[in-house]
Amino acid sequence: MPEFLSGEGFSDPAVMALLDLDLSLFQWRRMAEKGEFKGKVIAGMSEALEPALLQGLLSVAQISAGLGRDRPEPPTIGMVAEVMAVDPSRASRIVSELVSRGYVAREAVQEDARKSVLVMTPKSKTLLGEFTLSKWRIMAQVFAGWSGDDISDFSRLFARYVSGLVEAVSEAEVGPSSKP
Repeated sequence: MPEFLSGEGFSDPAVMALLDLDLSLFQWRRMAEKGEFKGKVIAGMSEALEPALLQGLLSVAQISAGLGRDRPEPPTIGMVAEVMAVDPSRASRIVSELVSRGYVAREAVQEDARKSVLVMTPKSKTLLGEFTLSKWRIMAQVFAGWSGDDISDFSRLFARYVSGLVEAVSEAEVGPSSKP
């Protein structure tokens, strides 16, 4: 890969830094895929939900808050399926379990009684508060000793990296012939 990257115009120090980044990203992906970070976060909570249920609850919260969307919306099972990247029947089973455990309630839509939306219960808000605190305890440990400038730089550069990655993946899905 060093020859390829050099051919793409990267300096020798940049090539070495990119190879180091690749190794770090590999380690990070492995931890994410094995659920090590999420497992550590869950271990810091008084009540643990299975990862799929937690992801379902986080999806309901995300949609309700409008995170990653144009605006907050009342979540539906279809929206949860979209956010979780699962089929609607899987999302329906996850939501049904969240309802039976008291984390989510179904409410009929005033304009169309056949349609229901999902509403977070006080129990879910308490659990998500614990989840957030447990996550930030770990994050505070990770960033302890970093300067404010280092944290700002990392945040800015990581957001830039993710934005570039999203753009590159989107271009790949559309295909090279669609570029202007």
